[in-house]
Amino acid sequence: MPERAGWPGSTLLVAFADLIVAGHRETWPIRSKQFRYEYIRYLKRQFEQLTGAGTVLALTMGWSLKKSAINAAIDEFEMRAICSRSTREVHVRVAADGDDLYIDLVDPDWHAVRVTAAGWTVVQSPPVRFRRTSGMRPLPFPERGASIDALRPFLNINENDFVLVTAFLLAALQPHGPYPIFTLIGEQGTSKTSLVRMLRSLVDPCSVPSGALPFSGRDLYIAAHNAHIQAFENVSKLSDLMSDHLCRLATGGGIRTRALFTNSDETLLRMARPIMLEGIANFVTRADLLDRAIIFVTEPLPHRKTERILHAEFERQRPGIFGALLDRLVIGIRQLPDTRLANPPRMADFATWAVACGLDDFETAYRANRQAAIDVILDHDALARAVRALVQQEWAGTATELLDVLGPSVKITNAKTLSDELTRLAPMLRTVGLDIKYQRKADRRVIRIIRL
Repeated sequence: MPERAGWPGSTLLVAFADLIVAGHRETWPIRSKQFRYEYIRYLKRQFEQLTGAGTVLALTMGWSLKKSAINAAIDEFEMRAICSRSTREVHVRVAADGDDLYIDLVDPDWHAVRVTAAGWTVVQSPPVRFRRTSGMRPLPFPERGASIDALRPFLNINENDFVLVTAFLLAALQPHGPYPIFTLIGEQGTSKTSLVRMLRSLVDPCSVPSGALPFSGRDLYIAAHNAHIQAFENVSKLSDLMSDHLCRLATGGGIRTRALFTNSDETLLRMARPIMLEGIANFVTRADLLDRAIIFVTEPLPHRKTERILHAEFERQRPGIFGALLDRLVIGIRQLPDTRLANPPRMADFATWAVACGLDDFETAYRANRQAAIDVILDHDALARAVRALVQQEWAGTATELLDVLGPSVKITNAKTLSDELTRLAPMLRTVGLDIKYQRKADRRVIRIIRL
């Protein structure tokens, strides 16, 4: 069944076709090698059957196996798809159909998990369409009756953070953002990379489970176009530009880039993806990235296991853990319409979903995690330390006057830079009792810093 297909927020339109292979449906781009090979296999089977029956139609089928005839047939399939009046979305790993969620298991028979408010089941030929990219690996067939606590022994994090790890996994199994940015920090040898790879294997297994951070936003969005979870290891620092790209990708942003081999055509890519980052030093320095991040700190391991033993133990538990996550998704779909937070945080959609999934003490743990991350940044920021020491009750003046007081100690040389940095720190300073307001008076712009 040839059809046009596209991706949400993208200018890309690609001709796809549904194929019935060994009794199940597969969906491939018509110009892909997979579609071409399946078409050739189909022709070959037909040719052998006709040859065995001794019919003259075998001569015609033999001509269809020629390269020129195959190319002409593929051109015809593509033309029929392009001329289709409707466009269907295709998805990577997760999708939604109304309130129902679908998760592609990426097994050879193209099974998917259907999750509804009534429960979850493994199905074939779901109403949504999935595309498969190189590197995707299968999820385990889920098992019922296990507890999410079976995951806890494999994670080198403290007890209070386990609920936040579970919340991230449940958010990553949704087909739309905003998503939190999973950030793991700790000294070398604390099993950070292994932890990231284990968690990814519960949502979006890949032959390359984690890699280096891309050099550009274009490369980041191309990677996001081809995989649901974006996992990057050994991050030492983030440029301001890459930090902005990660923020947009987590909450649903896009990028414009020139189409290859053209002078003026553009390709627009827009999507939201779960992101996982790990490194030794604290590389989250910008407030906008901090607002989207859940920051975990790993401790030195009390005892070690070999990768072989740890992997074998985890693989035995993985089907049950995946099934336990699906049980939580069922609760989330059922309770989300009636879930309201009294004081929602910046990532309100993520927090509401976690509470709807029935995660006890999530709000307390999330609030404490965010405040701990803010405290680390404020303690290491020279301007934040200087402002907190300066203001006992209230301070008012222009940026130039504040520069005269604080400039030498914070190594800032002009008033505009000081004002910009103060604006960046304002949301974080508010959490520790300092409110910053800007007021226009005659020809002066006054900064008021009030200790609440």
